[in-house]
Amino acid sequence: MSPERQEAFEVQMAKQREALRLQEKRKVRQMANSSTTTTTTRLVKVTLLDLPTETLTHILLHLPFTSVVICGGVNRHLQVLISESAELQYYIHLGVYGMVDNPRCDFPISERLNRLLVRERRWEELDFDFEKIIDVPVVAECRRRYLSAGVFSILYESGVLRQIQIPSEADQEVEWKEIRIAPFLINSGKRLLEQDLQIFVTAQPQTVYTNTAKPHTIHEVQIHLSQLSTGEPHPDAQRTISFKTHEEFGRPWAGVECAGDNLLLVLRDDVEEHKPDDQVYAYDWKTGERKLEINAPFGSYRRLLFLTTHTFLLPNAKNGELEYWRIPQDPSETHTSDQPFFILSLPPLSSGNVFHQIFLSAKPQLASGLRAASKPFYTDTHHAIIIIEVTIQPVDGSRVTDFSFFVHRSSFMECPDAFSAFISSDERPTPVPYDNWGPSVCRWFSSSVDGYYMGLITGVFGQRYASAAMGAGPLIVFNFNPIGVTKVLVAQRRHISKAKTRDEINKNIGRDEGNQNIEENQGEEYAGKGKKILSQTSVPGISSEPLTQGPQINSSPSEPWLETKVVTRALDPLDDPDRCFEDTVYSSLPYTMRSSQDKYDFEDLFLDEERMLGTRTDGDWNLLKQLHILHYG
Repeated sequence: MSPERQEAFEVQMAKQREALRLQEKRKVRQMANSSTTTTTTRLVKVTLLDLPTETLTHILLHLPFTSVVICGGVNRHLQVLISESAELQYYIHLGVYGMVDNPRCDFPISERLNRLLVRERRWEELDFDFEKIIDVPVVAECRRRYLSAGVFSILYESGVLRQIQIPSEADQEVEWKEIRIAPFLINSGKRLLEQDLQIFVTAQPQTVYTNTAKPHTIHEVQIHLSQLSTGEPHPDAQRTISFKTHEEFGRPWAGVECAGDNLLLVLRDDVEEHKPDDQVYAYDWKTGERKLEINAPFGSYRRLLFLTTHTFLLPNAKNGELEYWRIPQDPSETHTSDQPFFILSLPPLSSGNVFHQIFLSAKPQLASGLRAASKPFYTDTHHAIIIIEVTIQPVDGSRVTDFSFFVHRSSFMECPDAFSAFISSDERPTPVPYDNWGPSVCRWFSSSVDGYYMGLITGVFGQRYASAAMGAGPLIVFNFNPIGVTKVLVAQRRHISKAKTRDEINKNIGRDEGNQNIEENQGEEYAGKGKKILSQTSVPGISSEPLTQGPQINSSPSEPWLETKVVTRALDPLDDPDRCFEDTVYSSLPYTMRSSQDKYDFEDLFLDEERMLGTRTDGDWNLLKQLHILHYG
């Protein structure tokens, strides 16, 4: 082959190889495009409902429980999944009833759910599972009594403290324990179960001599921290907290609260001879370090309450305000403060009236430690209701009038964000007027409602408030859970709708007797205070029946109706016949109210997660004779 032909052949072969290379490249590109198109098509076809049940359940458990309920109402597949999943039902009902799960408990989810449903149904119907009467061993004058962490305590004037573990089972044995406590005790009984902590406060008088004045008496105040389980000094407390009062006290009184590592103490004089300043202290109870000191004119402070572990609410009776204070977290911050960072104003009083005292209470206290493994769930402190009792009197002291109002802790916590323009760190903040913050989140009552005293701060726990009649009468339980109110309203609408349908049928067939029966079951108006409603209340997407694997509720087919009142009136005016307030006070926090079937003659009523506890006396409030326990689970 000639060189020319050889060169032409090589050129032609090179072109063919380049063509083959380009052809292979196109094939690879086409295959890649085909693969991408197929993958994209598959991704488009995959939806949330195509996910495995376990994955979908896991996703739903990370949504707010209200969103889970909504999901169940918009899709049939999700509705079946949610209604048949014990885990999702338990999660929803924890939110509905304002509870939180205890991860330390080893009960299966189905048993936790059943226990929750059984207990809440009993509370809704006030159908206790057992009652028990316990005799008090010694009928003598007592100074104080309280229920805390399942233990009832009586502090006697003699300085003896008697305590009893309140039974959670009908056949549980009870035993009184006697504790000889330190002299000069001025407060006892703050019991924090999750921290195995009990707090006692003493104030020992000391005579002080000076060169320029006559001898006077100050007090050495000590905060004693002991273990609940052993009674010995708490191992986490590095020292006993101790300080001396700045001024002369006639009879010191102390209020104490604890949350996390922070302990708050308010100290004031119970006699008005010397009128020393009210003093508030914040400590780290483990190290004994003082974090904050507040001084205010006599009669300003008496009670305080933690909103978070570092923020607390301090009612100021002198100014008629609710003050927000912050405990310093940085050691470099000042330990003395002369102003709160945020203030809510109470309704202004009419001329000549003053706030005499302001009490407040909320239970349970803020949880900050390990929970007992035997309890599957606990009350969510974030949504607990706070009762605030205000005592008003004219400047001449001629009469005293009491009012109470209720607010969720969560509402108080949201106020600084809602009214951030009123927050101040440089000077005393301008108070937020009541009409701005209060009517939508409060519910006010006069001192008594239909013969029930409404200022019993021991009767509050979670979102419930219980009160006994003034004399023998039924017990009443208020429930400020907004979802509980919704359940009642839903049941009411369903009942009315069914009654109307049945009424139309009866009219068509001329059965007048049936109409009469329907009217009787339909309930009666309560002049703006609600209606009787069905016991079988529910919210769409939420099952209220216990699972078949667990214990069942004893139902009462012969009594299908609950005489429960629901109050949802917006801007409800407070009954103020003595014109204590300058203007009409409005409030609109909704609630339900349930009365017990039986009547009781209790002097005091205490409430906790499991039970109501009433006290009977020997004719005198100070002479405690019996404890009457109504247990709900």
